[in-house]
Amino acid sequence: MFKNILQDIVEESDGYSAVLMGYDGLAVAQYDRPFEAGDLNPFAVEYAHVLKEMKDTLAILNTGEIEEVTVRTERFQVLIRALTDDYFVILTMACNGNCGKGRYLLSRELFRLREELR
Repeated sequence: MFKNILQDIVEESDGYSAVLMGYDGLAVAQYDRPFEAGDLNPFAVEYAHVLKEMKDTLAILNTGEIEEVTVRTERFQVLIRALTDDYFVILTMACNGNCGKGRYLLSRELFRLREELR
C-alpha cells in the first residue's frame, strides 16, 4: 500500500521520487520515476543522517519536533515531512517544480501513511 501512496504523490506533483524512510536510514518503501539523474536512494540515505542530527539537536534545544524540511539545490527540491518519531517521507522534485503542490500532497497523504505504519 505504501508504494501506491508514494506513487500518487510523485505522479501528482510531477516529482522524481518519494521514499518512506526511518531515521535509521533504511527505506521502508520507495517509488521512482525514471529520469536522467538515475538512482536517488543514496541521497535519501544521506538526508536521513542529516535529519537524525537535526532531530537530536532540536531535542537538546527543546524547541519541538521536526514537522517539515525543504532543501533546494541547483538541480533538485527535496521536501521532507515527518510522519512519526521513527519515520518520515522524502519527495524529490525538479528545482523548478511546484514546491507548494508537493507540500500539499505530503500533507494530504500524511494520515494515510501514518495509518499504514500502524
